[in-house]
Amino acid sequence: MVNFLKKRLVASTHALAHRSNTSHKIRAQYSYQRMSTTALLVLCLGALPLLSGCSKPPTDPSKQTIPTNSDQWQTKLGDTFEQLPEGDRQLLSRYMLRMKLSGAYESGAMPRITIKQALVQQREYERLHPNNPTGKKSPVVINQQKGAIHALTYPVALLPVKTSDSDSLNQVKLQFMLSNHGTVAIKSFQGTLLMKDAKLTKGKKFNVPLTQFKSPIEPEQSGKIIIESSIEDINVMRAIRNAQDVTIEISEGTLTLTDGQNIKFVNALAK
Repeated sequence: MVNFLKKRLVASTHALAHRSNTSHKIRAQYSYQRMSTTALLVLCLGALPLLSGCSKPPTDPSKQTIPTNSDQWQTKLGDTFEQLPEGDRQLLSRYMLRMKLSGAYESGAMPRITIKQALVQQREYERLHPNNPTGKKSPVVINQQKGAIHALTYPVALLPVKTSDSDSLNQVKLQFMLSNHGTVAIKSFQGTLLMKDAKLTKGKKFNVPLTQFKSPIEPEQSGKIIIESSIEDINVMRAIRNAQDVTIEISEGTLTLTDGQNIKFVNALAK
């Protein structure tokens, strides 16, 4: 009987110990889970300022630098251009067109500037040039520039002519010397020559029919243009006699070169 009671006591002790261990394990597991949840919550709350700090504030498109190479404008400024207000987009477009027409970016003459600086410059330019916001040159200016270049490349001079002051109506043979400072020989000329002199109130025009040069005028060589003209003005006659004081221009006409190229002179204005 005593042995039986001893066995029941040992069994009860083991059961109590087992339940006590199980209870400790459950409480420990619950405590661990609670700590893990709390730690995770703290980490998440702590990460919120970091996440908000990583998001970049919107950039100011006007601070974007304009590439000095105009070929890169489309690729480098495409997205930035869309961020600008409509008025600034139009203003910047006119600035870019003005720079493109001037050739400044192709020649590397323009420094790097921001869009904001470009807009300021364009506003000032348009204030000073309200009728020409892009700086486009008119056809008249372009033709005058071409005419000036042609005049230097193909100058004409009048050779001295012996005449009489008593002749009020005189058929005069005039000889002009056409020089070629170009790179291709001159085959022919047809047009109008304008003679200017300080003593004349207006220039005197001479029509030149199609003149085919027997030998093309080679570069850095000269050839003669010979015409006959009726001179009624005695002052014109005197100017012809003093050929060193007059200047001759090709006011309009066409020079044909041996390579088939036509050099045109259009309405040079007499002054």
